[in-house]
This record gives sequence, structure tokens and C-alpha cells, in this order.
Amino acid sequence: MGELQPVDEDIQDALDWARQCLKEMGVFEAEDGLRWAAAHGIVLSVWRNGPIEDAHASRSTGRRKALHDGTMFARNTWLTRQAFEVLGSDNQFRLYELEDLVLDRDTVWPGCEGTLTDFGWGFLGEIKKQVKQRIDMFRHFEKSLPPDDFLVFAGAPRIGTHDDHYGMPKWPACVEAAVRRLRGEDEEFWRVRGDMMTRIGFAPAAVTADLEATRKRLLESPWELGAENLDWFAWNPILQPPDRTTL
Repeated sequence: MGELQPVDEDIQDALDWARQCLKEMGVFEAEDGLRWAAAHGIVLSVWRNGPIEDAHASRSTGRRKALHDGTMFARNTWLTRQAFEVLGSDNQFRLYELEDLVLDRDTVWPGCEGTLTDFGWGFLGEIKKQVKQRIDMFRHFEKSLPPDDFLVFAGAPRIGTHDDHYGMPKWPACVEAAVRRLRGEDEEFWRVRGDMMTRIGFAPAAVTADLEATRKRLLESPWELGAENLDWFAWNPILQPPDRTTL
């Protein structure tokens, strides 16, 4: 990945702190946990926490499609998977491959009915600027740090955010909990969250028709459920890990 440079003492201290935080999140106990955390951190920094959020919060127009929560759920999980795959590559230009994927304006987003152009119209210039700046930043540190330290650096933006999202340590438990609740097997959840679930409404038929298929898709590739179905899951306590249902 390039010639390594001596690591600044302040950077090393920050890496040591980040490694400890990731350890406390259970990242190192999960299979490929550090790589998943790095994928999440990169997607947060490069994509999610940027101008796309302005598009997400804005009303649709005659040219820009509504970017609702389900579409963001599908897009974010798909990009996280792509980042995870890219981080497993030995290609020295792998981060620029990810940049190309993020900024592709013509490909229909998996699970959605539109492209970056459709959903990001009016924000495309700012999105491109953000993505390129952040990818260049990650590329700089990728060349400067040992491989594991780079993954820790990349995963650092994930610290302090949810450890129960797709690919993170608690995601499998969240999925299993959701499926049990959809089967009506978690009485405590329905006692505590029943009123809220009534307001949210019934799960889409495509979700409940084959719960084993839903479980597999949520666990491995949520975007395959489609943005409309994922919109029901977004901000839904049914996906919370068991220890948080009474919060």
C-alpha cells in the first residue's frame, strides 16, 4: 500500500485510544470485526455524514426523487458492504475504486428505483467534493500507517455511534430479535413497545411472508428487501437489541 512513514506520537496516542474504544464495542471479538468497523467509518465519513444528508432532509422536486429512510437504509448498507469488500483487496488503488462506486451517477442503487443523479440532484457537486476530499484523506493515512492501524483509523468515526448497525458486532442479535418479535415470541417487547408498534403499523407482507428469508436478507444484504420494505424498519424499535427494548 506504499512506503510507511514514522507515526507521529499524537497520532499513535489517538490510535491507541481508538483501538481501546473499538475493543469495548466488541469489534475485535467479531469475525472480520475491525474490517467491518473500518468499512462503516469510511462510509460515514465519505458518504453518510455529508451533503447527501441535506438531500435526505430536503423535499423532493420535479427533478429530485424523495430520499426517504428506506432508500438511505438500502444505500448505506450496500455501500458498507462494498467498502468491506474493497478493504479486503490488495489493490493499491482500492479506495479510488470505492470512490468510483459512490460517485457513479448512472447505476440504479440496489434495492431502490433511482440513481445518484435521481436522489442527489441539486447536491451532486457538493457530494462529489466531499467524497473526493475524504477518499484522498483516507488514502494519505493508508499509505502512512501499518494495515491494522489504518483499519483502526478508518473505524474511528464509528466510535460513539451505534454498534448495532449492519455488519457491526450486535447486528446479528438485532436481526434475531426482530424475527422473534415478528413471530410474536418476545412478550416483553410487545408489552413495552406495543403502543409504538401499533402507531408504526403492520410489517409489510413481503417481510412477513417468509421470515427465514427476511432474516437472511437482513443479516447479509438488507438492500435486497427493497427500500419500501426497509422504510418500515428504519427507526423501528423492533430492530433494537434485547437489552435496549425497555429504554
